[in-house]
Amino acid sequence: MPQAQRADDENEAESARSRRPVDTARYGNVEIAIWRNASAKGDFFSASTPTIRYKDDAGEWKDGSNFGRHDLLDLAEAAREAATKIRDLQKTKGQSR
Repeated sequence: MPQAQRADDENEAESARSRRPVDTARYGNVEIAIWRNASAKGDFFSASTPTIRYKDDAGEWKDGSNFGRHDLLDLAEAAREAATKIRDLQKTKGQSR
């Protein structure tokens, strides 16, 4: 494999790793990804839009964004867990300086 191609493959692999969430908050079927973001003032963390996992009529797992009455408490708990994880990540970031 040519050297330039190998470097491109390594950069692409590194980019894919950096595009993954740093953590995930899950409660019931609700999931919230936590992302590290870079800015001029330094890194910060944010949460993605919550998703819910469900089985469709064919029995296949799907992701959704509509929450029924019974899903709302799971959504609240997942949001609480995401907030706690972001707070802990920010504390850890501050201690590593």
